[in-house]
Amino acid sequence: MKEVQEDKHSDYVLRYLVRLADNGAEMDVTLNVGGATIKGVLIGNVKYLEELEHTLHRGNSELEEKMTTFFDKMADKFKRETDQDDYESGYLHLRKATLVDSQGKVPLQGSLWRGKISDVNGFSFESVQ
Repeated sequence: MKEVQEDKHSDYVLRYLVRLADNGAEMDVTLNVGGATIKGVLIGNVKYLEELEHTLHRGNSELEEKMTTFFDKMADKFKRETDQDDYESGYLHLRKATLVDSQGKVPLQGSLWRGKISDVNGFSFESVQ
């Protein structure tokens, strides 16, 4: 099942960079999303799922088994879809995400971030100091 891009008017360069990330490339990026500035490392959907699974608290073996099954199924789905020529994700993922406000940097809890590509107003590859 192909993931549908919600807004074909979103930036085609950003959509291409997300596709590269979904195929293994990682890069530092700064995003403007709804007036907020977010910086981090752009990662692919499978890498995001792997890292999300490792960050979630586990103390219940039954829950851990269900989470592992879920994340494995999602990763397999993303791997199959990413290989398709017409695949295009509607979301981007950041590792080491940091929200930058007018007072300085405020780290996001967990440091993983997921957002809709169509919500990104602008982006750059320069880190915010």
